[in-house]
Order: sequence, then structure tokens, then C-alpha cells
Amino acid sequence: KIINDLRNFAQKFMLDSGGFKTFLTNFVLVYNLRAGVSILIRVLTVLRKNPTTLSLNSLLSETHFKFREEAVRSGLFIGSFTGLYKAMMFVLSRNNSDEKDSPKSKKWHSAVAGFVAGVSMLVMDKSWHRTLSLYMATRAIQCCYNYNKANGLFHFWGSSWNHGDSLLFALSSASIMYAYVMRPETLPKSYHKFIVRQGPIHETVLNAVEDSCRGSKVDTVRLMNYVKDKGGERAVAAVRPYLEKPVVDMIPVEALHPHTSSSILATFQSFVGTAQRILPVYLSLTLVPAVVLRTNTVLKDPAGVLAKSIFSAARSTAFLATFCSSYMAQACLQRHIFQRMKWKDNKITYWVAGLFSSLAVLMEKKNRRSELALYCFPRAADSIFLILNDHRLMFTVPYGQLVLFCSSMSAIMFFYENHVKTVSPLVAKLLNRFLEHDIQISSGIEKDAQDKKMIKLNEE
Repeated sequence: KIINDLRNFAQKFMLDSGGFKTFLTNFVLVYNLRAGVSILIRVLTVLRKNPTTLSLNSLLSETHFKFREEAVRSGLFIGSFTGLYKAMMFVLSRNNSDEKDSPKSKKWHSAVAGFVAGVSMLVMDKSWHRTLSLYMATRAIQCCYNYNKANGLFHFWGSSWNHGDSLLFALSSASIMYAYVMRPETLPKSYHKFIVRQGPIHETVLNAVEDSCRGSKVDTVRLMNYVKDKGGERAVAAVRPYLEKPVVDMIPVEALHPHTSSSILATFQSFVGTAQRILPVYLSLTLVPAVVLRTNTVLKDPAGVLAKSIFSAARSTAFLATFCSSYMAQACLQRHIFQRMKWKDNKITYWVAGLFSSLAVLMEKKNRRSELALYCFPRAADSIFLILNDHRLMFTVPYGQLVLFCSSMSAIMFFYENHVKTVSPLVAKLLNRFLEHDIQISSGIEKDAQDKKMIKLNEE
């Protein structure tokens, strides 16, 4: 009897609920999405560098097929979350059939199902746990804040500013770019590697700058080898006088761009280099999701979708290239001034440079700025937390990342099912797609407006 009960429960939980079908569908979808992005990036990179080497071996060899593990984990993560969520909603509604039409019961269902489905984060690599939990916590806070603001309960002063999202992005980027130079260990390894790869300053120089600002011993041999390799004897002669001092007060501007003596030319080259490296990434991130997630739209208007994707990728490329080259220009300008005045390098200048470089975000669309701000904010908060934790001003909680992620998904699914207008349009569209729901954001807005109007009438 126990075995039969378990068998019946398993059948209801995974099959009758549609959870297993959802798991398989989304696993395949996300795997193909991740694999498609990686392959297209590789194709565009090969075409940019040397089109004659383009072949199946150059695209699908083991050397360039490292995305498979991440693609599988991503597919399992999204598939497990959506499958578990559907199954939990099904079981809870059946066990509370007397209350299944009650709004209170519905809210309770979505919150609990979201929390339980949050355990799917465990299939991701541990290096992703902190990033995922902080990102979803930010989204949950966004939902809560939007709900309170919409109902007149609470809002920050200045929250109606047109460029509040740009301000949040600027403050977050300033902290990230400070950590990029001074505290790289507080950034996720993959994220720090991405910044170094897209940025204009070599990692050897960054390490020397960090040591110089901290008053530590600079690895002058390694730095001089890099300068000689990139700029030859001319660059070595320009850099050597600053490194022969007992204490290196500042890494000179010549070390930032040893290949040329012109900071203006180095800034321009930084813009072009970043644009060339990041354009294939942005093209892949716009084209592949459009094909996989909006297949019907692509079939109806392929030229329109292609043109829109190319324009969006070009716009984002211009933003990031401007951001990186602006940071390079400020680092060079700071050195020209400090070297002339014989001042010691100051680490706060790298925070300020990140702040002003963030003005480049104004090149992006309004909704894109909000997404960028919410993307950078968790990473900045994580870096600040780790810095404070190193100074023993914060503490860690066992399994805190898992609890935070589950709690965040509980809140997000609660608002998604009941107050969808408080959820970011991007998040709502993705949930609609993966859960095969048809919750209209506009309908949610109208419904909440009607509810608010009814409450006001009742009070009167």
C-alpha cells in the first residue's frame, strides 16, 4: 500500500501536473540557447580574426567546446525550477481543493511553490550560488518596492527621477571598477576575467597598481618585462626612472600603454579594441534568444528581427566601448597630473573614474539602463560585503545563499502570480515563456488599478 501510494503521488507530482514535461522542454530550450550563443560567438570571432580557418573542427573541437558543462547545468537549473514549481502548484491546489478558488490560498500556493523550487539552484556550480542569490534578491526587493510604491505605502525620495536607474548603475559600476583595480578577489572570477579581457589595461599593470597604492613591493621585473615586450627600449627608458625608487609612488602612464607614447591614441585604440571583442558577444546575445524564444516572430519578419538585433548589438557595443575607453582616458589623465605634481597614487581615483565612465550608460535605451543597473548592483553589493567581512564588520550564515535564493524566488513568484505589474517586464516575459503561462502585464496593471479603485471606493 505504501509503495502504491508513493507511486500514485509520484505520478501526480511529476506527470499529471505537467512538471516533468516542463522540465524536459525547458532543459532542451536552455541548453540550445546556451550552446547557440557560444557557437555563434565562436563563428563571429573566427570570421573576424581569420575567415580562412573557419571549419567544423575550429568550431566544435574540445578546445572550444567548454560550454557544455555550463549549458547542461543551466538547462537542469531552469528545467528543475519550472518543473518543481508546476508540480508544487498542482499538489497544493489538489490538497486544498476546498480553497483553490480563494485569493488567499492562491497567494500561499505561489509563495510556497517558489520557495521549494528554489532548491534547483544546487545543480549550478558553487561559484554561481552567490551571484544567483544576490541577483534574485535584488529582483525580489524590486518587486516589493514597486508594490509598496504603487499602493502609496512607501517610496524613496527621488524615486521618480528619470535617471534614477543611471545613478544606481553609476554607483554600482564605481564600486565594481574600484574592486577591479584594488580588490579583484571580491569579484566573481568569471566576471573579473571578463572585465580584464574587455578592458584596456593589462592584468600585469593592474597588479602593479594595486601593490603601489597599498605601499607593497611592486614586482618590477615582471612589469618591466611586459613593458619591454609591448613597447621595446623606448618604453623601458620612460618607465624605469619611476620604478628605481625604494617605494614606487605611482605606476607611470607609459606603463599603461607601452606600445605608444600618446594617451589620446591609446584611448582611441581602447575603444576600437573593446568594440571588436564585444560585438560578437552582443550579436550572439541578441540573435540567439530571438530565434529560440521568439521563433514565430522571426518566421513572420526575419529581416525586421535581424535589423533590430544588429542595431541593439551595435548600440550596446558603443556603450561598453565608450565606458572602457573613458576609464582608460581618466586613468591616463590622472597620471599626467599626478606625475607633474609629484603626488602619490590614490586608490579613490579608480572609484571616481568608474563613476564618470558610467555616463556612457545614457547611450542605452531607458529599459536597458534599468536592467544594467540591476545586473551590476548585486555584484557591487557582494564586493562591498566581502570587503567589510574581511574587516570583520560583517558575518556569513551557513547555507545563507540557498535560503536567500529560495526566499527571493518565493517573493518573485508571489508577485508574478498576483501582482504582475510589480515584476520587471523582462522577468515576467521569461516566466511566461518557461512556465507556458499567458499572464499579460497590461492586464495585470489594469487588474491592480481596478482593485485599488475598489478599495478606495469601499473606504469612502
